[in-house]
This record gives sequence, C-alpha cells and structure tokens, in this order.
Amino acid sequence: MYKETFLNLIEKDKNIPFFIIEKENYSFLESHKIQKILGVGLEGDKTANFFEFCPKAWHGIFRGTFLELEQLDYGASLEQKLYYENGTHQKIEIINDKKAFIVKLHREGDLNNDVSFLKLTNHLLLKYSDDAIFIIDKQLKVLFYNNAAKDLGKRLLGKVENITSKMHYFLEKYERLKIGVSAAFKGEEFHSELSYYIHSGEQVFLKTHYQPIYLQGQEVEGCLIRSKDITTRSTVEEMFSSMLEQSNIGYSIIDTDLKIVKINKYLRTLLQYSDHEIIGKKFTDFIHSSLRAHFLKEFQLILSSSELESPHKLFIDLSCKYGTTLLFELQTRKVRISDKKYAVFATLKNVTQKEQNNQMLKEMQRLIKACGWVYDRFSKTMNVTEEVAQVIGISQEFIYKNPTALLSMCDEKSYDKARKALLNSYRTQSDFDLELLIKGKYRGEQWIRLTGRPIIRHSKVVGLYGGIQDISTQKKQLGILERNETYIDEIQRVTHVGNWVYEPNEERYYWSDHLYTLLNLNKSKGIPSTKTQLNYIDKHYRILFRDAIKRLSILHKPIDLDVKCSEKLFKATQLEFLNIQGRAIYDQTGNLLRFVGAVTDITERKRIEELSKSKKIWLKSMINAAKDSFIAEFSGRVVNYNKGLQRLLGFSNYFDLRGKVFLDFFHEQDHNKILEYRNNCRIGDVSNPSKIEVKMRKRDSSYVDVELSANLAKIQGKLYTIFNAHDITKRKEYEQGLLAKNEELKETNKELDRFLYSTTHDLKGPITSLKGLLNLAYKEKPEEVMKTYLPMMDKNVDRVLDLIKDFGEFLRNNRQQLEPKSIDLFSELKLIIDSHQFYLSNDFVINLDISTEHLFVSDRIRLRSILTNLFTNSIKYSDDQKDDKFLNIVIRDYKEGIEIQFEDNGEGISETDQHKVFDMFYRASEYKEGTGLGLFIVKEAVEILGGKIDLISEKGLGCNIKVYLPTLMRKI
Repeated sequence: MYKETFLNLIEKDKNIPFFIIEKENYSFLESHKIQKILGVGLEGDKTANFFEFCPKAWHGIFRGTFLELEQLDYGASLEQKLYYENGTHQKIEIINDKKAFIVKLHREGDLNNDVSFLKLTNHLLLKYSDDAIFIIDKQLKVLFYNNAAKDLGKRLLGKVENITSKMHYFLEKYERLKIGVSAAFKGEEFHSELSYYIHSGEQVFLKTHYQPIYLQGQEVEGCLIRSKDITTRSTVEEMFSSMLEQSNIGYSIIDTDLKIVKINKYLRTLLQYSDHEIIGKKFTDFIHSSLRAHFLKEFQLILSSSELESPHKLFIDLSCKYGTTLLFELQTRKVRISDKKYAVFATLKNVTQKEQNNQMLKEMQRLIKACGWVYDRFSKTMNVTEEVAQVIGISQEFIYKNPTALLSMCDEKSYDKARKALLNSYRTQSDFDLELLIKGKYRGEQWIRLTGRPIIRHSKVVGLYGGIQDISTQKKQLGILERNETYIDEIQRVTHVGNWVYEPNEERYYWSDHLYTLLNLNKSKGIPSTKTQLNYIDKHYRILFRDAIKRLSILHKPIDLDVKCSEKLFKATQLEFLNIQGRAIYDQTGNLLRFVGAVTDITERKRIEELSKSKKIWLKSMINAAKDSFIAEFSGRVVNYNKGLQRLLGFSNYFDLRGKVFLDFFHEQDHNKILEYRNNCRIGDVSNPSKIEVKMRKRDSSYVDVELSANLAKIQGKLYTIFNAHDITKRKEYEQGLLAKNEELKETNKELDRFLYSTTHDLKGPITSLKGLLNLAYKEKPEEVMKTYLPMMDKNVDRVLDLIKDFGEFLRNNRQQLEPKSIDLFSELKLIIDSHQFYLSNDFVINLDISTEHLFVSDRIRLRSILTNLFTNSIKYSDDQKDDKFLNIVIRDYKEGIEIQFEDNGEGISETDQHKVFDMFYRASEYKEGTGLGLFIVKEAVEILGGKIDLISEKGLGCNIKVYLPTLMRKI
C-alpha cells in the first residue's frame, strides 16, 4: 500500500485542485476538486481506474508523461497543457513520487511558478492548518512550524520562546516524542495519543502523527510532526467516542482484566448485542474456543511489551447473539488511560464477506472453463481460459495484466457499444450480450460474441464473468442466408410453393410471403385461424387433413397430403388442388425444435393425372405383369412401379417410391451408362445391346446386380420410359467364381511351367553325371569300378531320389486340402529328431523349449514338413570346425497362434545371400549336400497356413529362423 506523505495532510477544503494515482494499477489514492482538472468528479468511487474517468483524448498525454517520469528521480516533475472542447486550456504539473504520480493544477499568483510543489505544500500546511505542525531535519533542527505549533509551545513552556532551539528539550522531556521522531527517520509512521502536563499543572491530551518526508529518491530527509489537541475529551472513552461511533470499522477498548470498556455502534450492530449485554463482559467470552488461548497470548504480549502497537495481525471468529459467527481481522494497540493504567485498543475489520468473495472468485476461476473469463474489479485483473486467449490471439498473461486489451482491438463502433454495455452493467447490475468486430495483429478482422453478467456482493458489483465465442463463420453464413432468403422468395414465386414454420415452444407460426399470395390473403391481417384454414379445404378432405395434422403434432409423423380446395377458395384463386407437406425438426439431442412444411399448387398436375388415368390403368397392368418394373418420366421422376421392384430394393409395401428420381436407384458409376442407353432406345439405335448390366442400390445401401432393359412410350404427348430390371446376382456369382478359378488355373499353369523347367534342369545334372560315370566304368577294370565309380554313381542316385522326394512333398503341399487337427508339438519334434538321429554327430546338442498353454490346431502334414526341413537344414549346414555345435528349438504362444524358433551356430548365411535362400533350388553352400528345395518348401507351406517366416543370420556365426503360424479353425 502506498505510504501517505505530508502532501496527503493538505486541508481538502482549501483552494488547490490535485489528485494522486497509484503507479501499479492507476487507481485513485486521493483527490481534491478533481473536476477542475478532468472536468468530471469521482462520484464517490475512489478506487476507480484513472483512465476510465480521463477523457480519451488525453490518454496519450498522461501515458507518455508517466513513462518519462519513471525514468527520472523521485521528486522530479513535468508540466503539460490540457485542451478542452471549448478551446480553453489549463497547465498541470505531474510529480514523480515513490509509488504514485501527483497531478496538480499549475496556479498563477502569489507564488513563483518555479517554486516546487513540495515548497508550495509546506506553505499551505503552515498557512492553513489548525493543528500544530513541526518539520524537523536529521539534525533535529526545526525547519518550519505554524502558529498553532507556536501556541502549543507556549502552553507547554509557559512563556514565548524560540521553538527552534527547544526541540532537544522536548525530546529529552517526552519519551513518546523521541520514539515517534526516531520511527519517522527510520521510514515508519507513528501515532500516539497521550496526556501532557502544561506549565499551569493542567493535563493536556494530544493526538500526534509522526511521518517521514522523502525529498529525493528513497532516503528520509525530514520528519513531519502533527499534533491535535483533544483535551476537550475528558476521558479515554470520550477521546475515542467520535471515531468509535462514526467509523465503519469495529473498535473496542479492553482493560487489563479482559473486560470490554467501550465498543462502537458498528461492531455492536454486527454482533447483534445491546450495550448492557456486552459492556463489562470478558472479550474472550465472544471468541471461538479454539482461538482464545492464542488471543490471550497476544493480549499479554502487547501489555508487557514496550511497543505500543502489535506487529501481528490476528484473525478471530466472534460469536453473534443468535449463534452465527463472523470473521474479523484484529489489530491491537496499547493505550494509556492514566499515568499507571493501560488498556488495549482493538481494531476489528469484518473480513467475512471478503473471505466469501475470495472463495467466490476462486470458485469462478475453477469454473472458468465453463464461462470463459472472470474480471476482478478491485484488483483490475482478468483471468481467461486458453481457448478464449486463442480466439482473440492474445496470451493469457497479457490479458491478466491488461483487461482492456480486448476493447483496444475493437473498431470504433464496437468500442462504443462495448463501453456503454460495461458501464450499464456496473450501474444497473444487468447482463450483456454483444457482437463485436475486432482486428487482431495476426488474425485480421473477426467477429466475436461477448457475453457477461455482474458478480454482485452486498448490492455492489465486484466483478464480471462471461464467455467469448468466435462467430466469424456464423456471421458470414448469416450474410449468405440473408442473401439466400431473397433467392428463396423468388424460387417460391416461380415454383408456386409457399412455406410455413411452427415453433411449439414459443407458439410462433410463420408463413412465407408467397403462401399469402398463393391463398390470396393480406399479410397485414396476420395468419388466419385454424377454423378459417379448414374452410379453404373441401369438406370431404377435412377429416383427412385433421388426422394428418394430429399425426404430425402428436406422433411427429411427416405428412404429404393432396387436398381439394373449397369452392370459395377456387373462385378467389382458381386453385383446385393443393399438396400439403410437413415434418418435424429435431436438435442434436433429439428434442423437438419446430415443424416445417410447404403448400404447393398441384391443380395442373391433378388435371393431367385425371386425363391420363385411363392410360395409366393399362400401363400399370403391363408393369405388374413384368417381374421387376417401373415407369419414369423422361425428366427422371418415377410415376409408377410394381411390387417386384419394391421387393428387389428391400422396401415395404407402405413405402411410396413415386416422385423419386430413378437414377437414385442405381450406382453412381452406372448413371452415364443408363442415360446413354435410354437415349439410344429413344432414337432406335439397334446397334447397341438391347440390355445392359448395372448395379441397383437397395434400401440398406447395399447393391444388387441386375440386367436392365428399357422401352419408350408416349402417353398424352408426354414421353415415358418403362424399365425392366432382372436380378442376375446368382449368375454374377457364378461368373465371378469361374473367373477366379480361371485365374487360379492360370497361376497354377505358370507355376507348373516354372516347376517343370526347374525340375527338368535339376534332374538333368545328376542323370547326365550318372551316364558319364557309366561310360567311364565300361572302360575301367572291375576293381576300379567297385572302388571309385560305384560310390559316385550311388551318390548321384541318392541326389535324384532326394529331388524326387522333395518334388513330391512340394506338390503334396500345394495340392492337398487343409485338414486342421489338434497337434502335440513335442511329439512331432521328438518323432523328427529320432528319425534323423543317425545323421547327428556325437557333439551335436539339441535343446528343446516348448511352452504353450493353448491348444494348437493346424494341418499336420504341412507342419511336419516345416519342422522336418528346418531341422535337416540345421543339421546339414552345421559347422564341422566347431566343437560345441548346438540347435535350440523354442516354441511359444504368440498372438492367436505359435512362434517356432530354430537357432543354431552353423555356417550361417551371408547378408548378400539371405534374400535368395527361399528361392527354388538355391543352395547357399557348395560344400554341403542338398537339393535347394528345403527352405523353399518351408516358405510355401508357411504361406498356405497363413503364417510368416523371418531369417536372421551372420556368416560364420549361425542362423536364427522364426516362423509364426496362426491356429486354424477345426472342422466340425
């Protein structure tokens, strides 16, 4: 809080206009005759923001001067001229104080213009004050004193002496004076209310205020002493009675026995007690039991302390007469009520409402997500949600410190509208709802909706809260809508359609202009009554009309009704038939919003229908005779159809397809094809097919294949198209199946060609080698043949047998149907290992780790082929140079199947060969026996079973192959 300087002690009823503004939030601290400077008064609101009262034309002058003064030392001042609307102007002086700006009217007259405002203030104090005023410097020398001070000195000393030389005497004689001056030179304010004995022996009561004086910077340069004679108050109670009874703060005097000696009316009214119910009672009896011990401790401390005022603030709950409690902020001060007797003067501020307001503001901030923004009028801060900050393109921190930022973005019209609405909300405590046009630095122009309502406490507005919404898109659409309304009116006029809207919640009925014109009614007379509307309809159709309206209003069923007009309406408008339509409109949650509808003149249509009725009878018979048929106008609207078409498209008998556009029955991709086919039928182009195959869309949005044929017919000069649709879904399924089989056969033939080529090529090698060995054997001796050639021949024969075996396994895997069966994985692996035991060396270690919890179902033959080939592959390509050859086989549950892992430390496969090992007849090592079909067969079997295979290997270190196989559905 800003510390008052001696400037604040100027007598307010004198002649110098001035005001003081707090630097932090530009609120008024003090003012005198402010209207002579700004042209307006504060109207009692001394906490208001300066720029809310300052004319807008002067904002730049004051803001610029304030910024310039903040760069200067304390006590510096600048002069400015303020020009008024009538052409006159005044000169003002703005002074830079420690925590405030002092603005005064520059006066011409008895003082020189160059004299500082500080000296002018001293002069006014000395000249006008009725209190005794002394100004002393650091050396305790009296610089100034007024006539009242001179009179006080005479009373204390008993004679007229030079007061300037007696200050040391006063300080030595009066201890309280010494304490007060010392406190002031430390930068603190000090108050005392004590009795003094004057020269005549009488007792004088003085109320003294000690205050520091800052001339330059923050250093204290002097002390202001102001004493008021309150001797006329005969007792301590009388000394405080004026303040006690007039203040809106609670005061009480408590003696050393904790008894209440005096209590002011304000506090007594709050606690709802009378004088005799509270005077003489112990103060602690009214304190909440949980706080009494703490208060007693502070009470004893202040009485025993040498300090006159407790540095601590207490918060206590006091009980009211009828059981409620109020929260008070308590400050205690020790006062002397006689030479040897003291009491405690208690100041109690009611903070119950403040606490409630704080809780309310916290609650509002907690709910800020719901309302968007909260403005605290007293702290001049504004909290907004991140969404609001994004809408207006300003950070939350900037808005918090600059609540007027949004208004500064408004155009002139929006600014005036918003300012008036906000002021009106403060004055009348009313809500507001505004649409404002703002222009941001980065977003450009945008429309926002600003809503708000006041936060009211004790009949005063303490803040505002509300929401901000970006409505730029809505405003744009609204403009389009207003433009479209003109188009709609024109369309209604041309198409002879009138519209109506009924909103049941507001009981509001609307007719379009064309509906009035259609019925030859005067719009100024309003919408006719229901009874009058019934008179527009022929009596034979009124029951149908009433039933349709009931279904619409009660069951919300749409209506589409053709009615005949009454003779009266026919004579006035020549309308013979009307079509009345209506339907219900709902919001997103399913609640009814309104009913809308249209009234169409169908007189001409009805006449044509009557004329062509006989023609339609035979046409309908022809349509019903066909399987799935419908007839459409050449414009595209369906006029009739048979039940076969309804069944084909999935519609019930109660669903009327008449009036629909026939192209909506077909797939969008077939539209051009159908239109071209219909045009060719019209011109009789026999080169085109008599039927086409297209897709028709069913009610559930699925499609059905049909064979469509069309014929043209001319009835009463109007061209119609008769369509016949034949369901060919089954035929299409057969065709698709044949095509799929054909593609499968093509792929199979390609695979067989490749397989036969590879097989012939691979078989040719060992057979050719065998033929060569036989030719050589004929020329050699029997012993040499037995020793050398027969083992080589045997090896080639084994290779041919291995190839034939692998070929058979490959063909079996590709041809045989899947037969899912539950499989014991351990038994399968054990069987494979045992059957190949004679191939294993003594130092080859096999580790099995099978851990599956779920039953595994697969094709046993293909799974055995995968496991066998992976196992033999690891054995064949083991590294003979290693002593610790091993094969780890791990099987685990994985997703909806199993994962098989074969890890060995064999020869391994180089990175360049890894992508080839699954190819047919590829062998990664030329030094090991094999057909090159093992991993190829594994890959083919894995793909047939719907699995995946991965290989990780490094040359010389070994190989790790992982196979994932899903479990198959077992046949029932």
